[in-house]
Amino acid sequence: MNENAIRQRIIVAAAQLFLRYGFDRTKMGEIASVTGISRPTLYANFPGKEDVFEAAVLHLNALRHAAIARTLANLDGLEEQLNATFELWLLEVYHLQQRSPDAKDMDDLTLNVVQKVYADLTVLIADLIAAQVPIGSLKARELARVIVFSLRGLGVASRDADDFHALAQENIRLFCAALAHLHPAQTFNDMA
Repeated sequence: MNENAIRQRIIVAAAQLFLRYGFDRTKMGEIASVTGISRPTLYANFPGKEDVFEAAVLHLNALRHAAIARTLANLDGLEEQLNATFELWLLEVYHLQQRSPDAKDMDDLTLNVVQKVYADLTVLIADLIAAQVPIGSLKARELARVIVFSLRGLGVASRDADDFHALAQENIRLFCAALAHLHPAQTFNDMA
């Protein structure tokens, strides 16, 4: 097996362990064992747990973005696109945290890799907004940050996944209605 295949196998196995046990409870020895490699091989590919954690988070982010891209290819209105992105990204993170409380560090904004993941999500949302609203990329990025982090905050305040979903849909509806009010010539939701 070539080095790239070994590295990918490590990342996939580590991602599953981090999702289940979080950063603190996942040990390098477990990653090596689950992957079926020796610890020296693991350390040759990733000098420390932080390195494999970062690679695992970026791997999961790439999978999430690929799923979003496949879904968005079939959607037109901004409201519909934002709802789908919310469900495939933020709601999935919420479900993960409910299933595995130890994995909360996978969404810890004090970590650089998590900040990068949220920056990627913000760019994705900004691109959706900019494609439908003539406001410029800088303004679209600011609006994307508003919707991403307001939705993330609703997750913290929600009683459960259904409550989070309902609150998020209402927030997205209001967001799109405000954009439609500011730019009446544009269509932002499924109802227009």
